[in-house]
Amino acid sequence: MHSHEYKLSPRHLASFGNEPADLKSECKRCSNPVGGIDLEPRVVELETHLKYIRRDMDEIRIDVKAVRHRLAYLAGAAAVVVGLLGWVANNRFDQLVMLLSR
Repeated sequence: MHSHEYKLSPRHLASFGNEPADLKSECKRCSNPVGGIDLEPRVVELETHLKYIRRDMDEIRIDVKAVRHRLAYLAGAAAVVVGLLGWVANNRFDQLVMLLSR
């Protein structure tokens, strides 16, 4: 992990009390971070990955809704089938006992 400490050169320490820091050298130093790592491409890459993750999450939400509808339909169909089987078993109980006892 990189350290986030900032080090000031003696020239910058002297400029606090006496004179303003040279803005051009300050900007050049800021554009080139201490570790030599430019974060801009990494940030752009992370933003791209985040965009793809969001797109995938939207697709997953749509898929989950479709699965919910299918499960609700199957649960309703199963309830109807169980109800019909219960009705048949209740009305034809004597015939059902006869078939099972053979």
